[in-house]
Amino acid sequence: MKKILTLLALGLLAVPVHSKEDDLWEAKGPHVRIKRNNFDGSHVVFKRTPDDKKLVKTTKDKHDNVTMTAVYQRNDRGFLTAGRIYDGQGVALYRVRYGYNKNTGYLVAEDMFDSRIKFERPLADGTMKEMPVRRIYYWYDEDGNQSKAISLVAKKGQLAKNVFPEKGQKEDEFYDEEKFDPSKSFRPDVDNPFEQEKKTKEKLNR
Repeated sequence: MKKILTLLALGLLAVPVHSKEDDLWEAKGPHVRIKRNNFDGSHVVFKRTPDDKKLVKTTKDKHDNVTMTAVYQRNDRGFLTAGRIYDGQGVALYRVRYGYNKNTGYLVAEDMFDSRIKFERPLADGTMKEMPVRRIYYWYDEDGNQSKAISLVAKKGQLAKNVFPEKGQKEDEFYDEEKFDPSKSFRPDVDNPFEQEKKTKEKLNR
């Protein structure tokens, strides 16, 4: 009897354990993943092109109505280069661009521009330049581990040149630092199921 119980216990340990997070994902073929929210009935659909250069993230409510769509683009090297955010009616809200360190290849900046109203600031030479309404800087330690990011938002109210005329027109003086909220970042890396699957496969192949 003791031997039978031992074998049964070993059999239970061999059964793979799935977290509640994993159970929420549904695979619809090799290029579509769906994540459902059991609390409010909404769900998110991730679709990628076969070459993995385009990812579309569509958020829908419990009635299957689209509430937001985000489209991301990657280059030939797999780097995220641009993103566009739309509301439920397909109206463009924001466009995002991503900047990398030319030596390390690490992502160092994420700029968000308003697609509805062009936000411009005057430069020292008098010309106007479109500025992001929010900019996120990413930092890394000597081992390449990403540290806490810094989020900057454009100053509200009067122009900086009127409030601080002695400071000149340096671009970085038009921003105020805000507490960084990772959920405000428009990087699909965090919740991208295809990225998670890729990392899992890499670990298994080691």
